[in-house]
Amino acid sequence: MQLKPMQSRIVAALLLTLSAGCVGLQQPDFPAATPAPSSERAQALLARGDHAQAAAMYEALAMRAAAGERNALLLTAARSWLNATRTTDAARVLGLLGTGLSTDQTTQRRILDAEIALANGQAQQAWTRIAAVPEPAGGAQAIGYLDARMRIAVAAARPVDAVRAEIAAERHAADATQRSRLRSQLLAQLRVARERGVKLEPATSQDGVVRGWLDLGAIAGNVRGVSLTSSSEAQRWRARYPGHPATELLNEALPPSLSSTGLPNSIALLLPVSRSDAQLVRDGFRYAIEQLPVESRPTLRIYDTTTAPVAGLLLQARAEGAQFIVGPLTREEVTAAAEAGTPPAPMLALNFLAGDRGGPNGFYQFALSPEDEARAVARRILASGQRRGVAIAPTGDWGNRVLAAFTQELQAGRGVLLAQASYDPSTHDYGEQIKLILGTADSEARLRRVQAVTGGKLEFEPRRRTDLDFIFAPGMSTNARLLRPQLRFHYAGAVPIYATSAAFVPGAGPSNRDLEGVIFPDMPWLLPDGTVASLKQDAAQSAGSGWDTRLFAFGYDSCQLALAIAGSGGDPRRVLVSGLTGQLSVDQGGRVRRDLQWARISGGEPQLLGAPAAPN
Repeated sequence: MQLKPMQSRIVAALLLTLSAGCVGLQQPDFPAATPAPSSERAQALLARGDHAQAAAMYEALAMRAAAGERNALLLTAARSWLNATRTTDAARVLGLLGTGLSTDQTTQRRILDAEIALANGQAQQAWTRIAAVPEPAGGAQAIGYLDARMRIAVAAARPVDAVRAEIAAERHAADATQRSRLRSQLLAQLRVARERGVKLEPATSQDGVVRGWLDLGAIAGNVRGVSLTSSSEAQRWRARYPGHPATELLNEALPPSLSSTGLPNSIALLLPVSRSDAQLVRDGFRYAIEQLPVESRPTLRIYDTTTAPVAGLLLQARAEGAQFIVGPLTREEVTAAAEAGTPPAPMLALNFLAGDRGGPNGFYQFALSPEDEARAVARRILASGQRRGVAIAPTGDWGNRVLAAFTQELQAGRGVLLAQASYDPSTHDYGEQIKLILGTADSEARLRRVQAVTGGKLEFEPRRRTDLDFIFAPGMSTNARLLRPQLRFHYAGAVPIYATSAAFVPGAGPSNRDLEGVIFPDMPWLLPDGTVASLKQDAAQSAGSGWDTRLFAFGYDSCQLALAIAGSGGDPRRVLVSGLTGQLSVDQGGRVRRDLQWARISGGEPQLLGAPAAPN
């Protein structure tokens, strides 16, 4: 008898069941059923930060809830999806809202709608939406609305509106703790605005409280160390805005002052003073010393390293009472100082020993190293998720050292340098080298082979390689300004281009427009960093020519470092200086490490950049 298909499947199932029973097979162990959704479980998920799971559970609860409760649960689900950075799900859930929303629920929906636009990178659209929402009467909803308005205003480059939102939020704060939290949030947002290139200009408002916030946001740094400049900045700000609510944040906004305790009574400065670069370092050092109160200011003696051997000058300085020695400056002099053995007093050499080697005990090293900048560029590139690129650098020792340091750091982070080339910095046309690294030379070679076969000319546009994430193009400013337009001409205008600080000359005016889009690290002293604004103003009036140079800042920071090292009790881990040349720390080998700021040339001017965008 032939069984029908349904009968066949039933018989097969029965036979399988019987056979399983006959041979004693173990029954499968099915997982336990997922617990039914409940408000308690959803709240527990939120408490441990699992926003996505909580959102899904609130959404499931909403589907089972009575009509009167459904909208409230959907709004909570949408907020949770947004907190989980799942903006598509948040928008989808808002679309499930039914009619009959209360006034508060309508406000919640409109705030969420604006925040979703912000999370999707639509800052102007988000501002249009949040600006159309009336301010709630009070309570937690009012603070939530004003917090969103503050963040959206910053993203939309409206710092005055951001400050006004925080001021309004303080009126609804439950206590002093909540007011302090709101103020800290505003300061953080103003820092974000500044990093995005938003101008924080106090003159744009007549309100003294608003002006004070904008001024503080412009000068606030990411506090990581002591500084000689902080007390003067704080005093200036206090004098302008007495009784301002942000006064409580000055310690958070500005580096703490360098302590005058433990300072040496006498400092020796060893420099080849007949050289112009050494004179700039000397002037910066002297200017820094003058920032100290007269009663705690060390005596400064300068020794000319062109008049006697370094080893003899070290002994002379100690005999004349030096408790700390700064210098010498050139690499040859620093090598001689290290070979003289343990210095007669703690010593900060103003150059690095070759080969990254350390010196004897009490011997510290500080330099404006282009190799360190190249390594920083490689780390920035990797942190941005960029892995494959090319490099073009000038011929000679400088270019070789910079390119070697960059390549080593890039490869250590699993980046790939696909091609590299060197150009003669005394020439002006780098076309052949650019074609080599971009692959357009290969494209042109293929054209020539085809034309040789066909015997005629073909219409042709060279194509560069398409696997580039970045171009590293270190060089002096003149070469960098020539190189950038040529890269654009050769179809590489859209590829991110990185350089070192040597590419940028402050005040070069229209010439810097040729660097459009170039990303580079540099010291705060030469960038639009408000943390050193008042010091710049004072230096311009009282420090003489050369105050606006890297070497002047280097001299200033060598003084700050000497004082910080002297006050550290010999423990380099305690040395952290918020300097003009960067955030300065000392490693176990006595070498000073610099964390620099980042900028991109836009319209011929440097615009500060924040942390690199996280890779997708």
